[in-house]
Amino acid sequence: MTPLTKRAAACAATALILALPACTSAQDVSSAGGRTPTQPASSPSATTSTAPTTPTDRAPTRPTSPNPPSPTSAAPPVVPTARELTAGESRPVEDPLYPDTSNPEIDVLHYFLDLGWDGQTLTGITTATFRTTAATDTFRLDLAAALTVDEVALDAQPISFEQFGDGLVMHARQLAPGDRHTLTISYQGEPASTPAPSRRVDNVEGLGWNTDEDGNVYTFQEPFGAFTWYPVNDHPSDEALYDARIHTREADVGVFNGELAGRSRQGGETVTRWHVDEPMASYLTTIAIGPYTQHTDTTSSGTAISYWLMPRDRDLLLALRREGATAFEWLEDHAGDYPFSTLGFVVVGGTSAMETQTLVTMSRGAAERPDAVLQHELSHQWYGDAVTPVDWRGVWLNEGFAMYLQQWYEADLGRPMYAGGLDEWRGYDIQARLQSGPPGDFDPQSFADSNVYLGPAMMLNEIRKQVGDPAFERLVKTWVTDHDNGHVDRETFIRYVNAETGRNLTPLIDRWLDSPRTPRPS
Repeated sequence: MTPLTKRAAACAATALILALPACTSAQDVSSAGGRTPTQPASSPSATTSTAPTTPTDRAPTRPTSPNPPSPTSAAPPVVPTARELTAGESRPVEDPLYPDTSNPEIDVLHYFLDLGWDGQTLTGITTATFRTTAATDTFRLDLAAALTVDEVALDAQPISFEQFGDGLVMHARQLAPGDRHTLTISYQGEPASTPAPSRRVDNVEGLGWNTDEDGNVYTFQEPFGAFTWYPVNDHPSDEALYDARIHTREADVGVFNGELAGRSRQGGETVTRWHVDEPMASYLTTIAIGPYTQHTDTTSSGTAISYWLMPRDRDLLLALRREGATAFEWLEDHAGDYPFSTLGFVVVGGTSAMETQTLVTMSRGAAERPDAVLQHELSHQWYGDAVTPVDWRGVWLNEGFAMYLQQWYEADLGRPMYAGGLDEWRGYDIQARLQSGPPGDFDPQSFADSNVYLGPAMMLNEIRKQVGDPAFERLVKTWVTDHDNGHVDRETFIRYVNAETGRNLTPLIDRWLDSPRTPRPS
């Protein structure tokens, strides 16, 4: 780790989305020749086994109840109409960086997750409606080896299946391309996180399902990790609609993305029902389980914002409400109308924060940081959630926009500029490129280092200088409206920028994305 002040070094344990910058203020960062800290490297390990793996390091679990909460096949799954399912259609691809968690032979349109958690064992029934993208009699979903599948049915008929490593391979009759089918998977086990392909200090606890020191559940799962708690095509190119029903013990509450469609107490358990009405990538799903209370505010524009807090975090509410309203209204002015129908924040364990769709997930440490963490994650609702990369080579599209808007927001509000502001970022970006590669071709085992944040944000600033403020500010908004609920990549971005500005900015963009050393700003 490079030399930071003592406060910055301690803060590194609560880094949000950036390896260096997200945890440091201008006062904490060493001079512009400074370097980003090195973070422990870890990567997913592939195993081939039909037996569940047992985690070796788990938080204490609470005593299980004599009648643990669990889903029931007697309660019918929620499945959209045939017309509604059309909104979930995608064009899945195999990821060039993380091919093991992409399954392009099927396109999942909708997931219904029926989940029960007793503090130790997760019991689930996933009903997935999908269409085949090619003729096949074998198809696969991602599912952690720690979860044991009991039964699989295709269109209500049992089919054979095998679990290999973190995958569920299913065999059926020959399926024609384009046909829709319903898959029902029953499973159970003791879930555990999966190692992150990253050097970031906020990923050391692993991705996906985690429990904190009090036994409360939380998840962070970029670039993957949803497979640690439900069977899924765990790749951003396959967005789907979601409904969820979560059964928890006594006073615990299960929190999920989207609209809270219902809540009840049944025989010593709490059941919450959730509905997500727009397609969502699996890395943007979230679940939190604990003694949560919902607090709701309404912005001056009339948008309701929910804040889900446990008693231990109740003291954060006032600051969250203030910052949530301020950041939301600023983003509607600068990024355009909010692209979804619901919005909330949930405070969880861990040390990170994540732009989970319609329900931003934040650790307490992230919520307490002095920089504009909440605004950064909220801006991803436009850049990353509404407009999503085709594959993980395009993560710079998410983080470049969010980082640019964060420093713009801080400047507008007169706050301390993140890491000194754009003019001070070059030294950090040089070091990040040396460690993790350029943002357009980064090291897959160094996912989401600051190289995909700072350089792309600086690139956007160079585009602004070339085209002028009015054209750039218009581009920031139309990029979202013209690609809403779509998938984008580098080529899409270049074509769009050139067409909208009437300039050939391809050389500028290529230089900033591909150079092993950070270009000099104009």
